[in-house]
Amino acid sequence: MGAGSQAQTFLARDERDHSRIVVVKVLKLGGETGWKKFDLFEREVRVLKAIKHPAVPRYIDSFEGERGTFYLLMERAPGATLRAIATRARFSELDLLEILVKTLGVLKYLHEQDPPVIHRDIKPANLLRDARGRISVVDFGGVRDALRNDGGSTVIGTFGYMAPEQLHGQATPATDIYSLGATIVALAGKVDPEDVPRKGLRMDLSNHLSRLSPGFVEVLERMTAPNPEARPQSASEVLRLLPDQAPGVLRKSPATRASRPKPAPPAGGPAATAAPPRAKDGALAPKPVDDPYIIELDESMPAPLRAVLGVMFGIVGVAGVGGLWMVQHFFLPIAFTIISAFVSAESRQRLRSSKAEAQKSLGEGQAGFRRLAEYGFGGQRRRQLPPGK
Repeated sequence: MGAGSQAQTFLARDERDHSRIVVVKVLKLGGETGWKKFDLFEREVRVLKAIKHPAVPRYIDSFEGERGTFYLLMERAPGATLRAIATRARFSELDLLEILVKTLGVLKYLHEQDPPVIHRDIKPANLLRDARGRISVVDFGGVRDALRNDGGSTVIGTFGYMAPEQLHGQATPATDIYSLGATIVALAGKVDPEDVPRKGLRMDLSNHLSRLSPGFVEVLERMTAPNPEARPQSASEVLRLLPDQAPGVLRKSPATRASRPKPAPPAGGPAATAAPPRAKDGALAPKPVDDPYIIELDESMPAPLRAVLGVMFGIVGVAGVGGLWMVQHFFLPIAFTIISAFVSAESRQRLRSSKAEAQKSLGEGQAGFRRLAEYGFGGQRRRQLPPGK
């Protein structure tokens, strides 16, 4: 799956349960920094054993193999990395707010452990999002599980996403807040943080992220302040800055309900009920979809053109579902049957596992095309119902 300065990461299949895919992290000691790597590896194992959160991959096992090689087994987090998604889709402001709120929920849990758990390497490649919009935080190889200001220690993090104090070996919850803010900046502007124009030591976000609402940009500016004392000191503090910018996201995120103060009712009457969002033509706006591949047609586009594009989406979706169904149920079984006739019995076992994985991938592809077809033939046909209906 990848290789870093600390270890290599692989996908593996459990030979006792071929439907189970796990992640294996492999550390090989060597060189002058070998035992420092081992210290980080032991710390990652210790932290993952203690963490019980649905957004963090579950620890399975760890053991020593051949001399100087150590293994860590974890469950596989669902979805794709935000870095991979960003290469083929553009995140809307609602997407960015949702990613921010859900990741803050995970950081809140980590930072409230005793002692606090500091990730130290939050970035798009270490955050995953699945088709339902669920966020997972991975790669705890640089984690710190104690608050220490031990200047001169090994620098952990990724340039651009790394808070300035990490260059001196320091890390607090505000360090992860900086990295998360830099991550949202990167996703919003499609530029790595180190390439963002700057005013002094600060990123010039008001000009760089002009498509975002000013309130959201202000929150990101506070999160990415170079001085750690000028940043929000906790995930809860960031969440308290967000209600005016993300009321809908905050309402549906259970992880943030306890952190968010209840709004006081207006003077002289009961609390007002918020009206549902409406599009420019007065019709009820569609609800946000928890999907990394959201289709959005500009509301200012002429209605006939939107209808034609909707039909085109529907045709592509139906054709995709039909094509993948044919591959899944006809061509794939025939191909694997022919191949299995020319390989050994041991290879056939691996071949069956590969076939099951291919069938699963094709099924996921059909689901994606099905969503496209439903959007094309049904998603555009919304109208405002009469009052009371």
